[in-house]
Order: sequence, then structure tokens, then C-alpha cells
Amino acid sequence: SEEFSRKAAKNAKNTIVQTIREQEKNALYNELHAKEKEIVTGVVQRINDNGDMTIDIGRTQAVLKADDNFKDKQFKCGDRIKVYVASVSNRERSGLSVKISRKSQELVKKLFEEEVTEIKDGTVEIMAIAREAGSRTKMAVRANVPHVDPVGINGARVKNIVNELGNEQIDIVEWDDNPAQLIVNALSPAKVVSAVADEEEKKAKIIVSEQQLSLAIGKSGQNVRLAAKLTGYGI
Repeated sequence: SEEFSRKAAKNAKNTIVQTIREQEKNALYNELHAKEKEIVTGVVQRINDNGDMTIDIGRTQAVLKADDNFKDKQFKCGDRIKVYVASVSNRERSGLSVKISRKSQELVKKLFEEEVTEIKDGTVEIMAIAREAGSRTKMAVRANVPHVDPVGINGARVKNIVNELGNEQIDIVEWDDNPAQLIVNALSPAKVVSAVADEEEKKAKIIVSEQQLSLAIGKSGQNVRLAAKLTGYGI
């Protein structure tokens, strides 16, 4: 090194430092990329005036946007919070970017996979989810093992998920390969008199008694709207 000029030594140092930084950045990206489409637990670091929250998720921070902050639990700085990692990108100019969400229906799915043993081990499978975050979720499930009631999965653990989501209502209904029966199930708790589904048009005609009509439609049309999202049929 005594033979190097000061300029050469500085260039060598800069090259080494830059290479280390690049490797650290790549290692962090790989670590976070492995958590993509999963739930991570972070700590609320800062809450901006516009409602955006900066969350410490380990070796980096991510911003939970205010428009993703539905009628949820009220968080304050220092609180632990579960978020869904929607995407992780590593751009040369802007650097590492982590998009997190609590509004995604995937958050509900992952919470059930974490909390409920029957779903974790594959005894019960989640087939479809429709969600209006902070208000209500409908989830269709089916049993992959005979004599298991998929709708009757552990109540206490479901309650934990409801609490995590700020008392969001969760309707668990049984999946059925027959579209008409699936729609009947999806409109629960309303009782249906008859259902006819057109598989080509993806439309269904449902008849309920007058006493069940408001329950079938739901407050501001929410029950029938979520049933339509869940099944993929216009009702």
C-alpha cells in the first residue's frame, strides 16, 4: 500500500465501500423478498398528520399509507402491528421499496393460515375471500378430509383474528362446486327460497321471502355485494 498514490488509495477505498453497500443492499432485498406475500409484525415508529404510518419491519422501514388505514384498530407510536407485504422491489434510482397493507384480503387469508390449525395443516382449504376492510369479510372454505365441518373451525382463534382486524365481521361459509348452492351459502345468514345460476352469463336469480329480503341485501347492499364478489356472479 506504500506504493499507492493517495488518489489510488482513495479510489480503492471507495470501490470497496461501494461494493459492501451493494452487497448489504442485495442481502436486505433477498431477506425481505422472502417475506413477500406474507405477514410481518412491525412497530409503529411515526404517524404523520395525513395518517401515513412509518413501520419498522426489522432492518428497514415501510410506510402504511393513510388510504390503506381503514376503520381499523387505533394505533399509536410504539404499538406492534401486523401488516401484509404486498411487494418488494429494488430499483437502482429509488432503492429498496416495500409496499405493505392492512386492507388486502390476503391479510385475512394469511391470518387464518397462521392462527387456525385446520387451515394451516390443509384439513380445511380457503377457496375464496371477499372483503370490505374494516367492516366485513366473507370467506368460502371446504374440507379436504371426510367428516370435518369446515365452517365450524375453532371459534376462539377466529375471535383472535376479529380482534386483530378491529372487530371486523367475518362470515365463514361452505364452498360448493355448484354455483347456485355456493351463492345460497354466500348470502348467509339470509335464508334463500330458490336460486338459479347461469354459468355462461355469470348471473344468478335469487328468490327470498319478504321477511328475509333486507337481511339478504344487507346494510347499504353489503351482504349481496360481498356474495357477488365471493362467487363471481351478478346476483
